[in-house]
Amino acid sequence: MKRTEDTAVIEHRLLELAYTTETPITATTLAYYAPCSIEDAERVLDNLVARERIDMEVREDGQIEYIFRQRHKIEGMREQPRVPRHDLALVRHLHTPLAVRNGRAASPLLAAALSLLIPGAGQIYTGNFVSAILWFLLVSAGYTLILPGLFLHMFCIAAAASSANRLNSTLARLQLEAQH
Repeated sequence: MKRTEDTAVIEHRLLELAYTTETPITATTLAYYAPCSIEDAERVLDNLVARERIDMEVREDGQIEYIFRQRHKIEGMREQPRVPRHDLALVRHLHTPLAVRNGRAASPLLAAALSLLIPGAGQIYTGNFVSAILWFLLVSAGYTLILPGLFLHMFCIAAAASSANRLNSTLARLQLEAQH
């Protein structure tokens, strides 16, 4: 999950945490749940204390806990329907580029070679269709002046190989997550 520094997003996640769980609210809990840095979580919580929206208490162990007045858990909020595991596998399969559907990693060399033949073909191989169209149009337009077309074509080839590498690292991360 991508980290955020946006105070509005952090406050929204804080409200979800406060009213859907009974977890004690601390800066580290909010930083984990938001997700954001502990400093950003502290800044949001201290701001709410200064505006008298929440209270701050120091526990016996020295931990600072933030208290919502009249806090109560709201049942049934944010519950999402469960998707059977076999349906999730189908969704992942449909959103997986052809290069990795067979369980093998995408070849950066093959992606580069395809883009050498036709600008954007390597991006199609890695599942980046919009990128493929844009590269094809950009390189084609560059070839009207010849030299810019050659440079753009080289960048297109490098981008295709890079796309295959990114796809492989994403695939490896997903396989690691599936094992755990």
